[in-house]
Amino acid sequence: MCDLTSRTKTLLLLLLFLLASSPPFSGGEVAESCTETPLEFKCGAGEAAGGGGPVLVVREAWIYASMRLDPDSLPRCHVQEYNLEYKAGSFLQYINKQCGGQTECKFELQKHTDLQRREDLKKYRRGALRVVYDCVKKTDFHRVCGSEVNSQKGWVQSVGYPLYYLGDPVCTITLRVDEGQHIQITLTDISLREDAQPGNKGCRDSIKIQENGTELLEKCGVTNVPITVTSKGPVLNVTLTATSKLFPKRGFLGHFKALGCQTPLAPADGYMSYRNATHAEFWCCVHHAFSDTMTRRRVLECGDRTQTWNDTLPDCVDLEELLAGGNITESQYQNLVNGTTVLAQAERLRQAHIVYDLVVPAVIMSVLVLGNAAVVFLIIYCRKQGRGKKYEEGHEEAGEGRQEGESSFIIHPDSHQHI
Repeated sequence: MCDLTSRTKTLLLLLLFLLASSPPFSGGEVAESCTETPLEFKCGAGEAAGGGGPVLVVREAWIYASMRLDPDSLPRCHVQEYNLEYKAGSFLQYINKQCGGQTECKFELQKHTDLQRREDLKKYRRGALRVVYDCVKKTDFHRVCGSEVNSQKGWVQSVGYPLYYLGDPVCTITLRVDEGQHIQITLTDISLREDAQPGNKGCRDSIKIQENGTELLEKCGVTNVPITVTSKGPVLNVTLTATSKLFPKRGFLGHFKALGCQTPLAPADGYMSYRNATHAEFWCCVHHAFSDTMTRRRVLECGDRTQTWNDTLPDCVDLEELLAGGNITESQYQNLVNGTTVLAQAERLRQAHIVYDLVVPAVIMSVLVLGNAAVVFLIIYCRKQGRGKKYEEGHEEAGEGRQEGESSFIIHPDSHQHI
């Protein structure tokens, strides 16, 4: 019995650890209230709404139903991150309509939604509202059509958000991160005209996310939950297509971030020779080496969870200066310079493999192509020569035949004497 109790406790502790290690909430500020009371939140001191001060950007908005909490131990209507079973629904589209782009907001569930016309409003009583939001400066939003954003993270929105959006022409914003990285973009607010054009089943106005011409998402209307799209490569295009020059809906808003390790700066007197999603290879220039290992080559590995490199990247040092200062011996210097170390030998072998794998086959293919071309040329030339000889012989034979025929029709002058 004691063993069973011990195992049960262990399983419960493990379950709590897993839930706590992967909470359902993203980063940002948190605002909570009971479903029957107004939810109030605002950004800190800043400029007025018409200036460049911070504005509210809502990431998530959830209703948690039937929260029976001990008022002595926890604040009323406080939501613990492991109370997943209480999550009843999202009201993101309603709070975006009421609070999006504002510096402060007061939201009431029954007043600012259509839930008061639904019978299921009763199940939200004694529940809680929880909103995760950020305060973002207006100058931090990327909204310029035709622009390219080179950043590890940021916010994008349509021009005119949240009052209106513009169309005609098409507006595209290109997101770019480092080679070897991916882009994750989350659209937290979409409010576009959704009625289709006559004879067309598609959206009249829409937001599209594309990668190398491949469409990853097309969306119109409104969204009540965040929509996340992840690229395979380092470039994404976010395009708003609209048939009207101005339409009185909010448009779209979203945030993006790079997945994977950011490419480190090349060391002094060194360079990066290779980079993919998991590894990066760096080399020091000739007569230089990394100061901590005294080798020319270093390979970094990107951690999946931490998204950080497993090692540092110090600058390369001049071997001649180290030799002159007595920090290395003449033998060590010769080994590093002449490439007798194991890593240098491996690099020479790798370069040799490149020659054998790429250059030699390319030369062989070129010789074969030229040889085949020469054979074809000779065949065509010989055929032309043969046809010319046959034509000349036939012409001569035809000439001789004509001469014989003409001679057979000549009347001898003496034949008239016998008539």
